[in-house]
Amino acid sequence: MNISILGKGAWGLAIGELLKTQGHSVEWLDKGSSQISVGSGMIIIALPTQVVREVLRSVTIKSSKTPVISLSKGIDIQTGQRISQMVAVRWPEAPFVALSGPSLAGEIRNKVPTAMVAASLSDDWANQVQQIFHGPFLRVYRSRDLSGVEWGGALKNIYALAAGLCAGLGLGENSLAGLVTRSLREMTRIAVHFGAQEETLHGLSGMGDLVLTSYSRASRNRRVGERLGAGDSLSKALASVEGICEGVPSTEALHLLLQSQTIQAPVAEELYQVLFKEKPPKQALLSLLSRNPKEERE
Repeated sequence: MNISILGKGAWGLAIGELLKTQGHSVEWLDKGSSQISVGSGMIIIALPTQVVREVLRSVTIKSSKTPVISLSKGIDIQTGQRISQMVAVRWPEAPFVALSGPSLAGEIRNKVPTAMVAASLSDDWANQVQQIFHGPFLRVYRSRDLSGVEWGGALKNIYALAAGLCAGLGLGENSLAGLVTRSLREMTRIAVHFGAQEETLHGLSGMGDLVLTSYSRASRNRRVGERLGAGDSLSKALASVEGICEGVPSTEALHLLLQSQTIQAPVAEELYQVLFKEKPPKQALLSLLSRNPKEERE
């Protein structure tokens, strides 16, 4: 199959190289280019979330029914939309699949065994993407819960930042385990509120991705959170890593989105205060600990 990839960062390169080893023809759309090749049978989005809407507006394709596969994980600040919703605005007839899960680009390139999930409203296309990407080092599962898989991928970046803050403050493993567990509960509550299935957040795109990005120092979100917890400013923390830290804009996007909702997200809200209101990380932690006692299921 001829496949076009939007984005030539770490993820775009890793997935493109993987597909080439499996016999597919891959082209990366150069920055500033706007024309997808006529013979392209699939478009892969591997871009920072906040530029997706603008890039989609500038790109032209021969058929508006060309399937789109997204590797991007986030929420658009301007619209509060997930990637699938932005694609639907641009190409409403295009089949859409979100490919997500606990996966570091560097390990994909090094052929480290990895498990991911392909989610789509179309069973046929979820199955096709599963077959295309599935290989000796990448095991791909299927899901019909597109909303849940997208929310899991977007939200885990936010809570990995919070995990990094915890580590940067010098707190122990007890604290980190407790925070990650409660973060999963908060992620699930938010995602279900917006139409996801609870079990999806307990799978690869939810718990799996959260655990990876919260504990791995290869995670940009974890590392930026650590620097913030150690006392760096946001600008200095962001400068300490290469590439985009998706959790920062996603935290702002979630904050804006939840202002019109009744759901509570205390971990995400305290993180927002640290990132954008200069609240000291230790004070944010104390605010979380001083909340009224609740049942664990809440």
